[in-house]
Amino acid sequence: MSTRTVPGRRREDEERAMPTEAKEPTTRLWLPLADRLVLLIGAPALGAGLGLLLPPVSDWVMGLPWMPMRGPFELVASFESRWVGAVLAGLGLLAGLVLVVIAFATSLKVTLSDSRIRVEINDTTRVIERAAVDVVFLDGKKLVILDHESRQLLRDTSEERPADVARAFAAHGYPWADADPYADLYRRWVPDTPEVPSAVNALLKAREVALRKKAAEDIAELRLEVEKLGYAVRDEAVRQYWRPLVRS
Repeated sequence: MSTRTVPGRRREDEERAMPTEAKEPTTRLWLPLADRLVLLIGAPALGAGLGLLLPPVSDWVMGLPWMPMRGPFELVASFESRWVGAVLAGLGLLAGLVLVVIAFATSLKVTLSDSRIRVEINDTTRVIERAAVDVVFLDGKKLVILDHESRQLLRDTSEERPADVARAFAAHGYPWADADPYADLYRRWVPDTPEVPSAVNALLKAREVALRKKAAEDIAELRLEVEKLGYAVRDEAVRQYWRPLVRS
C-alpha cells in the first residue's frame, strides 16, 4: 500500500519541530562592526610594526648609557641576523591576533528575540526568558536586566552604542528604562552597616576582597548570595552600593 505525501506537510512538520527562537526575527548586540575591524586589522598590524621597529630601537637605546632597564634591549641588539626584524614582526603579528581572540571572546554578545535573550560571554551561554524580565536599562556602559523582584539577571559591559541598545530592546517589546528605576534606593556600603543583616555584611566584606583582587567568578557568585538574602548590590571600582530587593 502506497503512502501519498500531502504537499507542504513535510515543511509544516519541520517548522513545528524548529525551536521558537529560530522562527523569530532576532537582533544581535555585540562589538560594533567598526570596532571589530579596528581590532582585527589594527592589533596584528601594530604588533607586527612594533616587532619590525624593535631591532633599530634597541640599537639606539644601546647608545644611551643612562637609559634604565636596558636588559631586553641588550638581548635584541645581541642578535646579528638580518632576519631578527622579520621574526619579531611575526611574533608581534601573532600576539596581535591572540589579543583579538581574547577581546572577541570576552566581549558581551546578546541575541534578542521576542521570547528570549541569549547572552554569550567567556565561552558561556545562558538564556533569559522574556517572561522573567521586568525592566532593562543601561547603567553607564553596563547593560542591566532585572527580574520582577529587582534581581539582576544580567549586569555586564556592553560595547554597543546606547541608542542602538535601547532601540533593539524596544523593537522586541522589552520594557526599556532610560535609567535605573531603583537608583534612589542604593546606599554606600561600609563594614558592619547596621541597616543590613550580619550575614549580608559578611558577604559584602568577602566581596570587597574579591573586587580588589578582580576575581570575577567570586564577585558574581557573592552577588548572587547577597540577592538570596534579599538585597541587590552594584559596584563602582571597589566601592559597593546596596539596596533591598523590590517586588514589581
